Amino acid sequence: MRITNNITNNIALQSQLRSSQKLNDATQVASTGERVNAPSDDPVAWSAAVSHDARIKRMERRTQTGERAAGDFDLAENVLASAGDIMSQVQAIAVQASNDPLTAAQRAALGLQVSGLRDQIIGLANSRGASGFLFGGTRTDIEPFDPLGAFLGNDVPTNIEISDGVTARSNASGARAFTAAGGRDIFTDLQTLSTALAANNMPAIRTAVGDIAAGHLQLVNGRVETGLRGEQIRSAAEVTGNALLATRIARGNETGADLPSAISALSNARASYERSIAVTREILQVSAVQR
Repeated sequence: MRITNNITNNIALQSQLRSSQKLNDATQVASTGERVNAPSDDPVAWSAAVSHDARIKRMERRTQTGERAAGDFDLAENVLASAGDIMSQVQAIAVQASNDPLTAAQRAALGLQVSGLRDQIIGLANSRGASGFLFGGTRTDIEPFDPLGAFLGNDVPTNIEISDGVTARSNASGARAFTAAGGRDIFTDLQTLSTALAANNMPAIRTAVGDIAAGHLQLVNGRVETGLRGEQIRSAAEVTGNALLATRIARGNETGADLPSAISALSNARASYERSIAVTREILQVSAVQR
């Protein structure tokens, strides 16, 4: 069988195409650090990588939602700490006003001060976080307390997944911190004290001393509860972060290329490709002369 120039040329071109494909493959491995980029590269490793990728995405979402919730809990804890400090001031005012030596005018002035402090706590209770208003339950799109301190939210928990099949509450309870759901309606008690001071009503003022003290304790307990919930989510996020790192390492072990070997393979493929180009050029030149 006589080998024609066309056959020779085709063989040379096919060889060059194979060299080009090997160079492309080696370049991809060296640039990405991945030896498995398609099921055909290694079916078992590809299947494992797909499983790892799905788990990595779940853990990344879990980490993001956990960090956001932990940040909101931190903010809510600080808000409750500030509200507690203000309640301490109110408590001191109530004790001071319960002493007989004060005049009616002095108590009225203290009443105005309590009213201002009450407005400050309402402002704190309407604080916003990354997911909306902190203390409105699932009603995160509106202020949970109106200007008079009436609660417009709810105590429905929002939950996030902190590990496989395990969820945790991700919002602070404004109802238990500020309303009668926690024992005392703090804003009602503050208004009652302010009104009693304005009226120089000594029996009501003395009763309010205990109510304000109970409200202060309620805020302290709310802060502790909020801090513990935030710590739970933060700890879970740390565990998830460690698991995420381990999963990424495992995926890399399944599909990752050995860098020195990949660079060597790339160098060999480039040299082979350059040789194939040179050979093809010579064959085509000979074919052109023989025509």
